[in-house]
Amino acid sequence: MNKINTSKFRHLYPFKSHYRTIGGFKYHYVDEGCGPPVVMLHGNPTWSFYFRNLIKGLSPDFRAIAPDHIGCGLSEKPHPRAYEYRLKNRIEDLEQFLNSLELSQKVT
Repeated sequence: MNKINTSKFRHLYPFKSHYRTIGGFKYHYVDEGCGPPVVMLHGNPTWSFYFRNLIKGLSPDFRAIAPDHIGCGLSEKPHPRAYEYRLKNRIEDLEQFLNSLELSQKVT
């Protein structure tokens, strides 16, 4: 599956892309600002672009974290035979992702 081409709207989404390998797949996320962490989770089939204005507003006082689920946004988009797109897997991916960040503060 193809990756999203952000060149036409990158000015609206000016964040540095970060990646982790979660469950063997490339997992994209935005991580902006300092302070208590706020994690923003998009629905299906949207992506972290949905939170762009919120990230800008929160990042002066908070650590704004917005991941893209596998198959969405700038994360890898594996074929359904390679990855089961189920809620259970989304939850497991998110738990693994949050654990990988080693957050020292409570997540909001």
